[in-house]
Amino acid sequence: MSKITINEVARIAGVSIGTVSRVLNNRADVNEQTRKQVLEVVRQLGYVPDAGARKLARGTRGLVAVAPFSSHASNSPYYAIIMDAVQEVLMQHGYTARVLEPSQADPSKVQAFIFPGLRLHDTRLEQLKEKGIPHVVIGRLIDQDTPWVDVDNFKGMQSSVLHLVKLGHTRIAHLTGSPIGQTTFDRLEAYHQTLADHNIEEDPDLILDGGFSELGGYRAVRQALEKGIEFTAIASASDEMAVGAIYALEDAGLRVPYDVSVTGFDDLEIAQVFRPALTTVKQPIRDVGHTAARMLLDLLENRPAGHGLLPTELIVRSSSGPVKRMIKR
Repeated sequence: MSKITINEVARIAGVSIGTVSRVLNNRADVNEQTRKQVLEVVRQLGYVPDAGARKLARGTRGLVAVAPFSSHASNSPYYAIIMDAVQEVLMQHGYTARVLEPSQADPSKVQAFIFPGLRLHDTRLEQLKEKGIPHVVIGRLIDQDTPWVDVDNFKGMQSSVLHLVKLGHTRIAHLTGSPIGQTTFDRLEAYHQTLADHNIEEDPDLILDGGFSELGGYRAVRQALEKGIEFTAIASASDEMAVGAIYALEDAGLRVPYDVSVTGFDDLEIAQVFRPALTTVKQPIRDVGHTAARMLLDLLENRPAGHGLLPTELIVRSSSGPVKRMIKR
């Protein structure tokens, strides 16, 4: 009988190798249901980690710090997927990834940094360059030689707004967040450009700040309705804000998509199970995390890393439909 491997445990449990490794090392960053699921598969298969698997799980070559731009960001579903994908690749090469800020990291222990999201004019990059510490950014950078990977945010949002325009919508609100990074600007610019390309007059009141959170999306849409702002569709820059927007519309007695169409961006798991199922822009989040980790490995091996721009795909579900009437409050 062939020896059971950590790869087989991960496949049967339906999780990543990195998740199995964290469970075997009793790490706290695994939810209890997943932990029980993995341990049950380990028990059923009779899996016993060999020396190589233990080395893989613990990481012996060094520590990589993953530094989100805010505590809220680090708790979002998007960053959970990114973190899992990064760990999956790095652990296969003997590295351990932890969420750490540069100010908290011990330079003698941290080998490199990955920044999933970055504020404009962030001073941390210059500090790392001066110290010669390898680093990769998840998010498009302009006029910088730092390696980065991102999705095509402009084309992604363009496809979302164009979808609504083709359905007959002209009063399209854009649910966005504070302009903290290039991602926000790229999605906002796509919204502006798509309306202009179709001779649709812009209304500044239709730019709603949802703070890239479900609660923020709820509050922004509720306030817009209370102010009497008219719209028949919402193009959200994230799935979380889109879900919050739908709750706000429902609380106001409006139906999605009959009264208002709503689209998101990310294609998180909730987009598929939410009702109505969310029309959204699918971005390959795990691929982004994998690519960032591989770029970092290139830097650690003194190989050039470059830049990467991954494609998006519009997934049409039941939260968007033809325009029927203008909403007036």
